[in-house]
Amino acid sequence: MGTNYRDLLGVTAFRNLWVGQAISQLGDSLYYLVFLFMVDRLTGDPRMVGITGVAQTLPFLLLSPYAGVVADRADRRQILLRADLLSAATLAAFAFLVWRNLTPPPWTLIATGALLSSINVFFAPAKGAAIPQIVPPGLLPSANALSMATQNLMPMIGVALSGIVLAALYLLSPTYFFLSAILLNALSFALSALFIRRLPTLQPERVDTATVGAAGQGIQDLRDGFTYLSRQPVLWMMLLLNLLVQLAISPFMLVYVQVNRQWFGGGYGTLAACEVSFFVGVVVCSVFIERLRVSRVGLAFIGGMAGVGVTVMFMAFSVTVLPFAFWNLIAGLAFPFAQIPMTTYIQRTVPDAFQGRVNSVLAMTGWGIQPLGIGLGSLLLAAVGPAWLLVLMGGAMTLAALGGLFARPFRAAALPEPV
Repeated sequence: MGTNYRDLLGVTAFRNLWVGQAISQLGDSLYYLVFLFMVDRLTGDPRMVGITGVAQTLPFLLLSPYAGVVADRADRRQILLRADLLSAATLAAFAFLVWRNLTPPPWTLIATGALLSSINVFFAPAKGAAIPQIVPPGLLPSANALSMATQNLMPMIGVALSGIVLAALYLLSPTYFFLSAILLNALSFALSALFIRRLPTLQPERVDTATVGAAGQGIQDLRDGFTYLSRQPVLWMMLLLNLLVQLAISPFMLVYVQVNRQWFGGGYGTLAACEVSFFVGVVVCSVFIERLRVSRVGLAFIGGMAGVGVTVMFMAFSVTVLPFAFWNLIAGLAFPFAQIPMTTYIQRTVPDAFQGRVNSVLAMTGWGIQPLGIGLGSLLLAAVGPAWLLVLMGGAMTLAALGGLFARPFRAAALPEPV
């Protein structure tokens, strides 16, 4: 591990946040793919997988603006801690329901997914705003690279474990396979909360003292956040490009499940193998991208997203597992170029008082557009099949990303030096 990473992990607050989230993300990875797999198995209807996906993304559209305001007004440590505890309690209650009814009705899966997303809406902007509070500016690129590597290493481990251990359990008992994944994820949130408790108070830097619960002040905060963004051409263009890219790629998991069933035989192991290959690419690139010292963040975003789009088009012609997994690997190598430099740019240029709202708008454009994308994807999947849908998704994603070349401020955006 390089000197920067050693220095970074020497920051106690970041280390606790990082370890807690690594545990939580491992639990999520054991659960998320299993969740969609079980919806597909219980209903046999790709539309239900799409409805479940919409239910998980809709809270980001509806609640993200308020979540950003809360993250810029309340102690971010308390937001993170309460989100972890509520997630653990939600999953424990759902596990009890599944234990009582070994074949849960599909609506319970949809409702649970929506509730967990509603909690995570508040976690995401608080975490994004907390990192520059606890990490020295010079270590922010390393912090973002390590965070992204961990966000994908844990799913890689989790999906690999689920593809081996849980897949074997599925052959013995599909119901206990699902119950085990739920309980493991609940435990991961509880363990994450233990590390979040060790964080210091993370009160946002503000000049006013109005309370979070003041409705009028909250609305004004929301307006102030959008006013700030409207005056930042680089951030505004990045949000627009992110919205278009996410609209194009949002049906991907829906297509993933259909491809696995139609092309690869429908086994959980093949679904897990393709997902792991993407995570491998992201982890490898995330570890080394910090050494490249990427400074042109706009061009990196354009190139990374366009690169992912091209690989998605190649997946359309990969009807066996190995080539499909290969293109997932290449997509994973391209993805960090779009994310890590731009994340560092936001952390260095956006004042702390606006960090929560900027991160929440990012989540809103990234996740909030997905119900529309998944809905359109469901219709197109039924009309043209998975291969043509992959071509359409990849082509649209590539064209959307390349549109950033026509915006000079975004194209020229450079990472400022730490102060």
